[in-house]
Amino acid sequence: MRLLITFIFIQLSLLAISQNTVSPYSIFGPGEIERKGFGTTQNLGGAGIAYQSGSNLNNINPSSYTSMDSMKLIFAIGLENKFYNLNSSSRQQSGYTGNINYLALGFKYTNWMAGSIGFVPFSSVGYSVAKQNYVEGANEVYTSVYTGSGGINQIYFGNAIRLLKNFSIGINASYMFGPLIQDENLDQTEYSPELQISRQDFLQSFYFDYGMQYSFRAKKTDFALGFIFSNKQKLKSNHILTVYNGSHSILRYEQYDTDYLKIPMIFGSGIGIKKDGRYNLLLDYEFQKWSGVSYPIQYNEFVNSHNFSLGLAFRPWNYSVLNRFYENLEYQVGFNYHNSYQKFDNYVVSGGSVSFGTEIPLPSRISKISIGIEFGINGTPQNLLIQEKYTMLRLGFSLNEFAFIKRKFD
Repeated sequence: MRLLITFIFIQLSLLAISQNTVSPYSIFGPGEIERKGFGTTQNLGGAGIAYQSGSNLNNINPSSYTSMDSMKLIFAIGLENKFYNLNSSSRQQSGYTGNINYLALGFKYTNWMAGSIGFVPFSSVGYSVAKQNYVEGANEVYTSVYTGSGGINQIYFGNAIRLLKNFSIGINASYMFGPLIQDENLDQTEYSPELQISRQDFLQSFYFDYGMQYSFRAKKTDFALGFIFSNKQKLKSNHILTVYNGSHSILRYEQYDTDYLKIPMIFGSGIGIKKDGRYNLLLDYEFQKWSGVSYPIQYNEFVNSHNFSLGLAFRPWNYSVLNRFYENLEYQVGFNYHNSYQKFDNYVVSGGSVSFGTEIPLPSRISKISIGIEFGINGTPQNLLIQEKYTMLRLGFSLNEFAFIKRKFD
């Protein structure tokens, strides 16, 4: 009960937090799509469609909730720190961002039904881009500076049911909210005054994603298959357009409801191979159908996105309460390759990463700390584009508390 009260308090106090990014590519669509996962699965390159654990939460596939220990409440919280370097053909920029990455709580109603509630990011927006334009009909150049901020957050409530001994289905119902803000500042010229154009979308919409998992044992090896799906959905928002002059007086104001923000159909599959409780190999593939999705104020072409994740979790020694501290650690390594939904001329933005991590049991032995580091690269400095190189440090807590135990008194 203490864990539940703590979770609710932190959840309510952090609803206004949005994720941070500095990628100029977040100017397009709904922004930079955040990778799902908590703690361990993040260290596994994001692989988790077939991941099952009795003491860790996994929001990548909602059907995985049935694998939780029926005697526990699981509280997950994650922190993220990113050191980045942006590089183009003409300039470089380095910096740092940090934030709370996720908050979630998992629990079992019965031996065959489980649920989870949580607060996670869906996308992030954060950029500052300057563009030179020619005044139509005149040989004069002016500069437009685009600045973006905000992002889409999710509060989700997930439920999973075990239909057969080794087969489960699940659904995450999410309430998505948050602002997508773009400010455009135009220099004053002989032919036009100084202007600021503010475009704001305040999102409030529901979103659903589904999953299933099937597991079986063969030749002393445990296998798990997983699938996830979400259909194409329109997200409702309140759109506000405001135009200011140089003295910040309003020249134009428009406000209306719209559903032009769209999320594509998403499908994913994964396989997990576990041996003797010491090795767990996970392989995921995810497809996002962005082709055919368009945003009215953007003219670049969207393309289908593909994401591949490979992860290995292993223990050099069998787990035992009699082991020395380091002999009960779990180690993780992960690889990820993906292409974005963004295309510029003939170049599709792509990237990859490698991650390493470890899972450390706390003295109670029912809770864990996850520590991870990820090295990644996105984009290219060629063709007037931008490349991002980053180092991500992650700290995750999986706090387990025994619950639903009937106490006996003499």
